Amino acid sequence: MSKKQSWFWPVQISCWLLIGFLNWIAQYSSGSFSNVNLYLNLAGMCAGGFAVTSLYRAYFRRYKATIEINATRLVAFLFASAFVQAALWLVILIIMMLPFLGNKPLSIMPILFQIVPLMGIMLAWDSVYLGYYLVRRYHSTEVEKWKLEAEVRQAQLGTLRAQINPHFLFNSLNNIRALILEDPSLARQTLTRFSEIFRHALQHTDGREINLAEEVDILKQYLELVKIQYEDKLTYHINVDDACLADSIPPMVLQLLVENAIKHGIALQNNGGEIRVNISRNSNKLILMVTNTGTLAINNRLEDSLGIGLNNIKERLRLLYGNNATLNVTEESPYVNVTITIIK
Repeated sequence: MSKKQSWFWPVQISCWLLIGFLNWIAQYSSGSFSNVNLYLNLAGMCAGGFAVTSLYRAYFRRYKATIEINATRLVAFLFASAFVQAALWLVILIIMMLPFLGNKPLSIMPILFQIVPLMGIMLAWDSVYLGYYLVRRYHSTEVEKWKLEAEVRQAQLGTLRAQINPHFLFNSLNNIRALILEDPSLARQTLTRFSEIFRHALQHTDGREINLAEEVDILKQYLELVKIQYEDKLTYHINVDDACLADSIPPMVLQLLVENAIKHGIALQNNGGEIRVNISRNSNKLILMVTNTGTLAINNRLEDSLGIGLNNIKERLRLLYGNNATLNVTEESPYVNVTITIIK
């Protein structure tokens, strides 16, 4: 039993001993009960109440009953459960009395009337227990939400470090410096692209999702910058289904996939290679596929070492979509495919 639940049994036992004792005092003061009935009722109140409420709690724990925070359903559930418990409690009292009746007939109607006060006690007990349960459930939900927010923040910080890739930063600045003398017009265009990518990375670090059309536009600018370094060694094609442009995806995911494709594919090929980005929709599935020239045999570090890569993306997908998103890596020689599927 966890520490959060250790309160239950001491409170449960104390509660029913107190109720039984108070009932005994009330009956003793009335002077209309024999000693046998006094102690029999004391035992019945304590044992019966303890039994039915313990069974109620066991049912809750066994079936993980979900109570909607809706006034009508909550009140109906309280009254229904209190009635069932009171009836069961009454059966326990009758069974305990039978051995002491002797030849006396059992008066059913007076006993049945006792279901009203028993139901009142059950309503009180159930209200307190359910109140505590709902408060604790709310607290647990809040704690999980805080944990999720912390994990998302941690992933976002890692993503920011990934987005501002030092090698990409230095290479871009060096390329711009060289272009200033060779082609000032292209240097200005390149500097504009670089500033847009940098601004985009900083602006959307805290966002969970971003419009796909904007992501594709930034990806094109990123590839144009990289192409300055690789020149003819890099060719790329981007194919986007128009039906997907209004969708949203985690920010910078496409760029991170392409960075991995270049670092672990194109950069390792003597003659360079090709990057293909295909984005499509199949029913309720958004499919993002990045294909690059290369092999998994060469890229066996792909799953292990990418602080800016797949492990980071997988974690972000898990935090945002749970089981509704997957990332798969396959090889179709001479290409490697990385596919993200998001169910929306």
